[in-house]
Amino acid sequence: MDQRTPSTTGSPSLESNQAVSIQGARSIASRRRDKPQLSCSLCRRRKTKCDRQQPCSNCSSRGFPCVYPVNQAYTMKPGQPTGDPLSLQDRLVHLERLVMTLGSPSSQPQSNDIKDTGSRVPATDAGTILDDQSDTGSMRFSATEHHYVGSDHWAAIMDSIADLKDHFDREERLKLAESPTQPVGVHGDGCEDLDARPGRRRALLLYGCRPATSKAEVLAALPPKPAVDRYIARYFNRLDLVASSSVHGPTFLKQYEAFWADPDGIPIMWLGLLYSMICLAVIASDPPTDILEHQQQRLHIDLYREKLVQCLMMGGYTLGGEHALETFMNYVYVEFRIHDDAEQDVWFLLGLEVNLAKRMGYHRDPKHFPGITPLQAEMRRRVWATVLLGDVLISGQMGMPRMVRDGEFDTAEPQNLNDEDFKEDMPVLPEPRPETELTTTLGVIARRRILIALGTISDLTASLNSCSYAEIMRLDEILNKAGMSIPPPLKAKSMATSVTDSPQTIMARLFLSHMFHKGKIMLHRRVLFARSMSPTRDTFTYSRSACLEASLATLKIQQVLDEETCPGGQLHMMHWRVGSIMNHHFLTATMILCSLVHRKQVFGRGDEIISALRTARSIWMRKGDGSHEAKKAGEAVSIVLAQAGGPRFDAYLSVGRDDLVGVSRDGMNDQQPPNTGMTDEASGYDSMEILLFNETFGIDPGLEHFLAEVIQGTVPTGRRLSGGGINEGNLSTGPSIDDWMMREDTVYKR
Repeated sequence: MDQRTPSTTGSPSLESNQAVSIQGARSIASRRRDKPQLSCSLCRRRKTKCDRQQPCSNCSSRGFPCVYPVNQAYTMKPGQPTGDPLSLQDRLVHLERLVMTLGSPSSQPQSNDIKDTGSRVPATDAGTILDDQSDTGSMRFSATEHHYVGSDHWAAIMDSIADLKDHFDREERLKLAESPTQPVGVHGDGCEDLDARPGRRRALLLYGCRPATSKAEVLAALPPKPAVDRYIARYFNRLDLVASSSVHGPTFLKQYEAFWADPDGIPIMWLGLLYSMICLAVIASDPPTDILEHQQQRLHIDLYREKLVQCLMMGGYTLGGEHALETFMNYVYVEFRIHDDAEQDVWFLLGLEVNLAKRMGYHRDPKHFPGITPLQAEMRRRVWATVLLGDVLISGQMGMPRMVRDGEFDTAEPQNLNDEDFKEDMPVLPEPRPETELTTTLGVIARRRILIALGTISDLTASLNSCSYAEIMRLDEILNKAGMSIPPPLKAKSMATSVTDSPQTIMARLFLSHMFHKGKIMLHRRVLFARSMSPTRDTFTYSRSACLEASLATLKIQQVLDEETCPGGQLHMMHWRVGSIMNHHFLTATMILCSLVHRKQVFGRGDEIISALRTARSIWMRKGDGSHEAKKAGEAVSIVLAQAGGPRFDAYLSVGRDDLVGVSRDGMNDQQPPNTGMTDEASGYDSMEILLFNETFGIDPGLEHFLAEVIQGTVPTGRRLSGGGINEGNLSTGPSIDDWMMREDTVYKR
């Protein structure tokens, strides 16, 4: 039949109550998937001509594994309609393919020999130019958005795992089939269309904010002085690094007292700075205990954010007057903190912040301009260090190059001084304190040193030009020196040896370690799977080890933060600091380990990697309700763990990787796998390693209905779970999905 003609007739659907229009939409959404895929997976993704050999010439010349899709599972019976539910058929076929693929000849053997891996970056020695032309990042299109992220972004790494990319592409088609009239955006963060996201708050400064009629209107929204006093105290105590960068404590307190003495006499931009501090203090409050308290906190944040933007607009922030950059910097931080996931609006605001800072000359050291007082000079250095921080982190989070490059600024790093060490009328600054002494500025200094190295690394990874392995090792040395330059009070320590330290100090240490590991991953990821041409040695042993160690260490930090930010933990009051930036780096480390497991290149540390992924998955799944990125990460890890040998494949199907050697490429099984009778407990697998039954990620309605019938024992006789659209003759003769589902009956009844 004509595949391009939507059909709503034929064999009975599992969801008979679906509207004809929806069936037609699903037919359209699945139209391309009905066509047999004759090219190998890599050629299809790269959109290059495939000679359909085994392996094809393109994969052979590049040293990539050549994998062809199992098209037989998609063979349709004559007269089969194209309007069957997309998700049910595709997901079940995909699960059958996962079982068969584990033992197919095209699968790579589990080995630590790098010669068996496909290489994205072939090289022979340290002086060889690394051809990274194929590492171009990830581009997604929708009716409402074109979205690109660089190759180091976690979403691009996930897209490099073909099975995960296919899975999430199916999810997008499912959304389109269920809502054919509403465009679905495809994002690196896994979110649906931006404007359709429930409860989403757009950046007020970009999308319009009601202007205040007068300064009196802005003042009228200010809480009573006792409440403001508590907010300001919380701002300086919990946002110590932000506070030390934006305001000089003693100077601000003088202005604060003057404000309450004469509220009308204060500049509007200073009032905006005050509102930014109040808003951030609310964000840094203890987590709400009930829905009502959560709603009240949200209303307070929205109110103070609106007044902050009104002050920026009334004060003409683009003119760059006094307090303009500090207020704008705090505003960007507010917009950043109110989102659980990466937010592109924040990146655009960051561009305004960087340009405003340059327009005001913050990128040039104050020593060039004698009209700047020592106090102003020191505060300008702190502010510029914070601008650099936001540039490297937020640009990296969006998968984009940084905005300020090396050689475009000469502003020196701040000195190790407490705010009380210098005053407005001082002709010169005092001698800085030794770096063995913890001050309000020491954290800013340490972060700047690490981020200068990270910025240089990001320039390399974002470059379109090839680089040598020697250049990678040169930057690795720069990063190592930056790590060694971290002052002693902020060097990494275990939680057991930090029991007498403040939560702010502990969080500063974890953040610096986090950034250091991020740099290692960024730098060495591109050669993680590179093939060494030397017959006697592995050219990239150091890089592989460094990337793996950094990924494991990053997920260990995630575990520590997850445990210690809970009520009663040492970092409970700093819970708000675990935001989208840190989660972005956790996501990157998660995807790196998923890539290793997927390629079966675990370098002898498979158990450690699997354990880290299981812990990370449990964290992502708990955060999935409030974060699209966490939901997507948990789903991806579940798929990878299932492929690696989850409970449904190894325990309930009783089929291990060794048992699947008889499964051929055409989907036929040469022998019946033995029934080992293993249970969940005996196999050592937990009961969550198959995505199909995880309600967090949403079961297809048709499949959910069928599972209910399985559990209740009301499945009609002869009804096949595989669906009418699958040629059953081409399926494995071993344990089928039907057998698997029936075994689940006992699990669900327990």
